[in-house]
Parts: sequence; C-alpha cells; structure tokens
Amino acid sequence: MKVVLISCVKAKLDHEALARDLYISSLFRKNLAYARSLCPDRIFVLSAKYGLVNLDQKLEPYEQTLKTMSAREIKEWSIGVVRQLEKKLDFTNDEVIFLAGNKYRKYLQPLFTKTSVPLEGMSIGRQLQFLTNQATTSNVCCELHKWVNSLPVFSFPFDESKIPHNGLYILFQKGETGHELSRIVRIGTHTGQNQLRSRLRQHFITENKDRSIFRKNIGRCLLNRAHDPFLEKWEIDLTTRQAREQYGPSINALKQQAIEREVSVYLRNNFSFVAISIETKDDRLAFESKIISTVATCPECRPSNTWLGLFSPKEKIRSSGLWLVNELYKQPLDSIDLKKIKSLPHILPK
Repeated sequence: MKVVLISCVKAKLDHEALARDLYISSLFRKNLAYARSLCPDRIFVLSAKYGLVNLDQKLEPYEQTLKTMSAREIKEWSIGVVRQLEKKLDFTNDEVIFLAGNKYRKYLQPLFTKTSVPLEGMSIGRQLQFLTNQATTSNVCCELHKWVNSLPVFSFPFDESKIPHNGLYILFQKGETGHELSRIVRIGTHTGQNQLRSRLRQHFITENKDRSIFRKNIGRCLLNRAHDPFLEKWEIDLTTRQAREQYGPSINALKQQAIEREVSVYLRNNFSFVAISIETKDDRLAFESKIISTVATCPECRPSNTWLGLFSPKEKIRSSGLWLVNELYKQPLDSIDLKKIKSLPHILPK
C-alpha cells in the first residue's frame, strides 16, 4: 500500500488546529492536494516538534524546524519518527512517497524497500510549478476519462463495421481504475490512411508479436511473471528474412505459438477499447501524444498492485502505468485541446 509523508513548514496558524489546517504555506497546501491524489487515506505530516502526525491530529503552533537542528538532533528526531512509523507501516511492502526535504527523509528513506521522492532536486519555485501543473493535468485527465468512458465500448469479438477507418483507439483493462472510472492503459493510432481497423486486428487477432509491440509487451510480462527463460527468444524480431534465417532455427516454434496464443487469450479476456474518429494524420498523432502524456503524468492514474504491466522488463511501462514507452512525458492536453478533440467532426461508419 502507498503512504505519503509530507514535511511541515514554517508558516502556520497562530492558534491550535488540525494538522491539515495548521500549515498554511502554498507549498504545503499544494503538497497535500498532490498527496490526496496519490493516496487519499494514508497521509502523515513529518513535524519537527511532534514527529509523525495524523492529518486530523490537533496541534499547537510551534517554531521548531529541522533546518536549525544539528546532525545528532536530526538523527534522534528520526529515531523517534521510526518508532511511530513501525506501528503504522510495513517497511518491506508499503510504498512510501516522500514530499519532504533531505533533512526530513535522510535517516528514514533507507529503512524502506520501496520509496520515491517526486520533487527531488527541484527548487521551491519548480516544486510549486510542478504541483500546480499536476493539479491542472489531473483535472483535464478526469474530464478525459469521463468523456471516453461515455463512448461506445468494444470488446472481443468486435464488429469492425462499427469502427471508424481513421482515428485513435483507447484501451481499458479489467481491474484498472482512474478517477473512479475505467483507467486508460494504452492509446494508439496509425499513420497510413484507413488503417485503424487493421491496427486493432494486429493486436487482437493476428498472432504475430513482431507486428504489434503491444502483443510483444504483454508476452514479455507473462513470461517474466512465470520466470520463463523463453523471454530471451521472445525478444527476437523475426520480421526480416535475414533475421529468420539467422535466429529461426534456435527458436522453438511450438513454444512461440503457445505464447502467442496465451497473449491472445489474455488480450481478449482483459481489454476493451473505444475508437475515436479522426481523419487527418497530423491530428491523430498530435492527440495521441498529448493523451499519452496526460495520463502518464496524472497522479490519479496509477496502476493497481495486480497490474500485469508491473512484471514488464521495461521500466517506463512499470512507472507510467501504461502499455507504452514513447510520448510519456511530453506536452499533455489542456482544456482547449480536450474541447477541440471532442468537437472534431467524428465521421463514424454508416
């Protein structure tokens, strides 16, 4: 489970208040909003005076700060916080997200197996900008999810005649949620005209991972989860004649076919999609990139603990929560982009 630890700040109310209200700086407020989007139920404040504090704990204002403490005093403070954490966290299995400076986390972070520091290395100005952008992206991503979840959803076997010839496809996966809706887990398109249906066939029907990187990534995860050494062979691309002649004899064809079949079964049983009609190539590519970046950077669109992608050998898939490695952290959608894509003349099949 995730846990967020936020460091206290100097700016406070001048009277007793709940911890969530006592700290009044813009940085703390934005950190708290970001923390709630990451993990709404397990957020604690690291207080220089009180140690580990629940958000609903009443506190008197204070002047203490780790910035003026000696190394020995900070270490003693950390030991006290650790004693408090031991009663609330699993140091091995919980993922701890620090929204705190180095002095606050220095002696705490090494004790946990899974940690992250999203704002590490950023100046205060950059932190505020990042947190502001996160809030904006989260709002746009929420509206995006509401819209795409309202569209007709296809699952295998699907009627191709109801899918546009040109456009984007947006995939959902069983068990994955974002913004309390089906979470977007992959966005894709095509470059050639009238190829959207063909692209979807390559994912769901044609059993050839060298024609669909999505299929290849699913196979990687299935093999890696099973600790199957065939993963090494699965990585080989046999598209060219030279590759087939060079590597084909070393690959167990029956095993390869069995994995392709397993990938097909997994895809057909676990994925559904919506199709958005967009006629021009430039619009398709631009919106594909922006939607990918929007979902990848949204703090509320995180994978579940059982998501198959967590077994991917590709770090970008594991960290983004998307079955993608490209366009992840570029320019996300803004409200104008979202309004534009929703107002495009979506030419659907008759």
